[in-house]
Amino acid sequence: MDVTSQPQPQVDSELNSNGTLATADRQQRSQLSRSWRRFRRYRPGVVALVFIAALGIVALVPGLFEPHSYTAIAPGERGGSPSWEHPLGQDDIGRDILSRLIRGTRVAFIVAFAATAIALTIGVGVGAVAGYFGGWVDSVLSRLVDAVLAFPLLILLITLAAVFGPSLWTVVIVIGTTTWASYARVVRADVLSVREREFVVAARAAGAASPRIIMRHVLPTVMGPVIVLASLSVGGIILLEASLSFLGFGIQRPTPAWGSMLSDGREYIRRFPHIIIFPGIMIFLTVLAFNLIGDGLRDALDPRQRE
Repeated sequence: MDVTSQPQPQVDSELNSNGTLATADRQQRSQLSRSWRRFRRYRPGVVALVFIAALGIVALVPGLFEPHSYTAIAPGERGGSPSWEHPLGQDDIGRDILSRLIRGTRVAFIVAFAATAIALTIGVGVGAVAGYFGGWVDSVLSRLVDAVLAFPLLILLITLAAVFGPSLWTVVIVIGTTTWASYARVVRADVLSVREREFVVAARAAGAASPRIIMRHVLPTVMGPVIVLASLSVGGIILLEASLSFLGFGIQRPTPAWGSMLSDGREYIRRFPHIIIFPGIMIFLTVLAFNLIGDGLRDALDPRQRE
């Protein structure tokens, strides 16, 4: 009788554990479902998401959509107007503008998402450490954040790009390592309010190490505003990359970038205005789409929003 009754507590414990995990999993799925329903209510955000998804497909396989080689030159057709063969016309040396815009989409997305990932990693790490430990650690890191934010960003980017030499990955690293301060400030402020909550105090009393508490308990609680800020910042990074390329410190020719395409056409703005109109439209629409997605995420991740 005793032998058969001994395994029962272990079974009950396993059932309770599985039940707790299942409940947590259901709650997480329910929260994601509610957030998606709130996001869908914002129609401009949904349209922007579809637009960015389409651009993402184009960026992944640009060769499938390019009607011509983006490097092919037709000197006798410089500044050619839009036609059936070249729907968006040709640039100042006869290259197909549509093909170069499509190839430039990949460049824009690589820079935008890679630089955002670098900035997120640095900013979230610095902000979490400053907010959780406080004291002199917070003072030192906060002054570092203030110093980074005090520099004129575009001038700092131009200086660093000139020092290290313009290239795709130089642009990614330079932008990523100079735009993290805004993430650090947001994360620090949220962590300061979270670190004294009951679940963090309980984890600390249970002997959990500080890195584990930050990663498992603190950061998941404060990531909502960070996700919104990141989605809004992607458009800003695309503008920064376009600015650098326009000034000659970003992506170098013959690799097409929307900013360098604008630069190529500035001398011909009166004779061949289509050379700069279409890259400008692409920059405008892409930045606008990311901003609309950010607005939708802000409403979707706000717990005060009603269903």
